[in-house]
Amino acid sequence: MTAIPLIARVPLTSKQPEACPQCGGKNLTRRGTRSKKLEIVQLWRCASCKRAFTPGPAALRNKTYPLRIILSALTDYDTGYSLDEAAARLKRKSNRKISPSTIASWLEQYKAHCSYRRLRSAGLSRFPANQTIRTIKLYHRQIYSYAYHRPKLDFLRAGTLDDKRRGDKRFAPLADFLERVPTECPHELFTEEGNPQARASKADLSSADTSRLIVNRKENAATGAAALIIPSVGNNKLRHETLQRFMLANDSVTLAVEIPIWLTEHDITAIEQEHAIELVPKTGTERVITGHIDFLQARNGAIHILDYRPDARTDKPIAQLTIYAPALSRLDSTCST
Repeated sequence: MTAIPLIARVPLTSKQPEACPQCGGKNLTRRGTRSKKLEIVQLWRCASCKRAFTPGPAALRNKTYPLRIILSALTDYDTGYSLDEAAARLKRKSNRKISPSTIASWLEQYKAHCSYRRLRSAGLSRFPANQTIRTIKLYHRQIYSYAYHRPKLDFLRAGTLDDKRRGDKRFAPLADFLERVPTECPHELFTEEGNPQARASKADLSSADTSRLIVNRKENAATGAAALIIPSVGNNKLRHETLQRFMLANDSVTLAVEIPIWLTEHDITAIEQEHAIELVPKTGTERVITGHIDFLQARNGAIHILDYRPDARTDKPIAQLTIYAPALSRLDSTCST
């Protein structure tokens, strides 16, 4: 007997929109629901222009299949599975039969978000699909899914990851560090008992000289991926994880996600002296700082640290990122010594 999958309600559409997409009116009321083939969306009515609409970006509209199914197919293919294998995996996960030709059309439609595809064949020559991404659960107060992309680390060592910096092998030690994290990370420092003092996300660098700090708003591939994926997931924690999985598998620059960083008293003192800042107030006991980097990328000849913040405009993570940068630089140069 074959189970019939339930039609899922799209959580995003149940949240009241800020304004009518037609006229910008603010007086909105619920207007029932619309049942699509595989999901149910909430309808809203604008009192100003009298039109009913479904909230959300264009990526969610007029689709036969939910965006989450499309994203899953893209990720399976870019990880290294064939079209037929990706279709079979979707059948097992969603109990829906989707043809390889349909998946091929999705690959073309969303290719702007899947820059790893140019490296896919070379990646498959190094690792099969089921070994392309390595994921390790880290039990650090809560469970973190640390993961890294094995072919990308190989390309980083060979200097072939970045088209603009071919032959640049400067970041090979970083690839080695990311592979050693599961065995060399001092996990006890990340527990409440082992580290009662400081987390990078709670850092306060208000006393530091920020006169040379430049903050610019940018739109790039990462923000584009976020704009595509975030509306498709209703739960904020799942949005975070879905975005991480998608970028790690599908873009050409994301090396790893949820990377643990740790600084001991010796490291903290060295960084404070070098940059003339105070990371953590001295209390008479040895200081420790721990944290997790959401996304780590290599592009345009530099390492980029990305932090996922839905409320970044008000909750600015500058202090946290300021700690992550020297911490990562120090760790990848000292962990093997």
